[in-house]
Amino acid sequence: MTIDRRRLLAAAGLSATLPWWALPGCATLGAGSATVHRMVFALRGDGAVVAIDSETDAVAARIPTGGAGGTLGSLTPDGRWLYVANNAAGQRTLVKIDTQSLRVAATLETGNRPKHPVVSPDGRRVALNHSGVDGGKIRIAFVEVATDRVRTAEIAVRNAQHGGDFSMHGAWLADGRHYAIGNYADNEVVVIDAETLQQHVVAVEGNPHYFDVLGRQLWVTLEAGEPKSAQSRPVVAIFDAANPMGLKRTGEVTMTLSAHETANPARIEGHHGNFTPDRQRFLVCNRGAGSALEGGSLDVFDVNTRQRLAHLELGIKGAGHAYLTPDGRHALVTQYNDTRVPVLDLQSLRVVATIDAGGGGHLGHAAFTADGRKVYLNNRKGDEVLVVDTSRWAIVKRIATATSGQAQAMVLNTHYGVFERVGPRALLA
Repeated sequence: MTIDRRRLLAAAGLSATLPWWALPGCATLGAGSATVHRMVFALRGDGAVVAIDSETDAVAARIPTGGAGGTLGSLTPDGRWLYVANNAAGQRTLVKIDTQSLRVAATLETGNRPKHPVVSPDGRRVALNHSGVDGGKIRIAFVEVATDRVRTAEIAVRNAQHGGDFSMHGAWLADGRHYAIGNYADNEVVVIDAETLQQHVVAVEGNPHYFDVLGRQLWVTLEAGEPKSAQSRPVVAIFDAANPMGLKRTGEVTMTLSAHETANPARIEGHHGNFTPDRQRFLVCNRGAGSALEGGSLDVFDVNTRQRLAHLELGIKGAGHAYLTPDGRHALVTQYNDTRVPVLDLQSLRVVATIDAGGGGHLGHAAFTADGRKVYLNNRKGDEVLVVDTSRWAIVKRIATATSGQAQAMVLNTHYGVFERVGPRALLA
């Protein structure tokens, strides 16, 4: 049952116009940190955002987006605005949701299949890539949060025969002015100046899937060396980004894979890689290609020496994202083709627990409460969000977000640079 927001506020003795983040239970984690909402926003690919009250673990509102394929989103640092990209075939819009009224505030046309909006560190802009092309070019939209003004940069595509998505995820560099994104068609890393829209392009040896930033360093996870074979490996290309428009490659690290993964090239595809909050380690997952989703390895590298510290074969299918607890002690390795989420202790580099949904599958995203005592996991195929007690790593509640559709995607409640790392050290400038 959907809870009436005004009645809930009145029962608490609060004004119905009070923002959700101002309610008891919301927090800001230290100076310069982003607001952590009382609301957990559960994005559904079938055209809705479900707001879950983390105090009661009940559904507070269901917000229709007017689109489809809205599986990825981003919040402003002050928590006021949530952006959701409608990524399904034929979609061209970015939706801006007012998290105070829990209603759509604006629908902005940006281009062919908007993919992953990322709000800048200062909260002024949203960078948005697209899975499709417009006029044979990859469009990157920069949206002004205050005015909804949309400006676009167009990335030239030489390989017009490319099939599949043309770009995947991007990230703001440490200066908050430059944005890095991949060109899948031509295997290029592209840095764009959000002020001038000028571009700097660097060729790489595989699809640039994920970007993370540590000060002047930019680490880019490449899915695999091409042409792909059993000898291909996911590679993390490392760049000096001190001069963003003169990006220089300084090295790389390469994943180790299991015999099971290398037996079938479809099981080889690097997915997300990200730094730990202490700036000392880098975690990267091998998911496998979309046709298989059977990769299950995670490698841990020392950031300073670039040496491998651990190779873990997790026993899950489709290892995707190493979500870090706010205290930086654990990583929850979410996946695309399983019901289990291993919990990795970042000191011992061993799996110390496993969260098992027992049904459904594709538990890909996580959102932590400000105190880290609870984590919300999406169960895409189960059309639900799981509430997990992190003191026991036990599921304590299941929240249905729909009766069918297998479309429960990202969950989030705070701003991020990369969505696996939140809290006081979310941005490692």
